[in-house]
Parts: sequence; C-alpha cells; structure tokens
Amino acid sequence: MESSVTAEKARQAITLFRNAVNLIRLLQRSAIPRWSDGLTTWFSDKRPPDDRDETPFYNDAELERYREARVWLKRSIELNPYFPDAYLLLGNAFAEIDSDFDTMLAYYDKALALDPDNDEFHNARMAHYLTTGRLNLALDDLLHLERLQSGYAESMREHYESAVECGEK
Repeated sequence: MESSVTAEKARQAITLFRNAVNLIRLLQRSAIPRWSDGLTTWFSDKRPPDDRDETPFYNDAELERYREARVWLKRSIELNPYFPDAYLLLGNAFAEIDSDFDTMLAYYDKALALDPDNDEFHNARMAHYLTTGRLNLALDDLLHLERLQSGYAESMREHYESAVECGEK
C-alpha cells in the first residue's frame, strides 16, 4: 500500500470519517423504532403480512444518506489508507445497506491487516463467521481473541461452542 499521507490529508480523512460516523449514528437512531417493531414481530407468534418486509431498516431517503456516508468513508480511505477503523465501518455499511457480506469481509480483512490485534475487528468478523456457519474461520478469530485476553473472548467462546453443538445435532 503505497501512499503519501500528509498531516493535512490525515486530518481531512479523520473529518470525513467523523462526519460519516455521526450521520450513520443518526440514521441508526431513527431506524431503531422500526428495528424494534420488526424484532418484536419476529419473536412473536403473530407474523407480519407477506407483502411487508419483516425488518424494514431504512427508508429510501435514509438509504441515500447512508450511501453518502459510505462515499465519505471511501474518500477518507483514499486520503489515508492506513486508517483501519474506516475500513471496518465501510465494511459494516456494505453489509447494512446492500447485504454485501463479501465486500464487508474484504474491508474487515484490510482493517485487520493494518491492526492485527484489534479485538473489536476480530469480534466483528467472528460474529459474521458464526452467523454463516464458517466455524473453522470463527475459531481462528476466537483463538486470537483469547491470546489477546480480550473482553470479548469469553462470550464469543460461548457462542462458538453453541454453534458447534448446533452443528453436531
């Protein structure tokens, strides 16, 4: 990764990242009531009508604003490609907006290449691996979390063992 990151570019990257974070937080806060309604319906015996999304995350205007935040994150990385948090958040944005988990994982991997001992990054990736049944890859992240003595390790060990147990049945 060849780059000439100046102090000015790094400051601009941080500003863009911060703007994206703030916008995404606002969008998520506005969507929480819809998420809660969707989750309540999901866990109840009463099912939503077939023509309704079970968990409508964002309306069209919110999606457009989220895509704008994603552009800011990409620009932040262009200015400073050594900013691992921007890669993680960009990966989350691809997953949340487009359900593009392959791109999400590619960005997670870039974040981890820059900051290989970041327990939050390993935790996020491991959660995805558990959700998709990729237990061998989840175990790699779990072992790394345990080596780091991460606060996430104990609960992720429980999730991993539960996933293994479910797979054996």
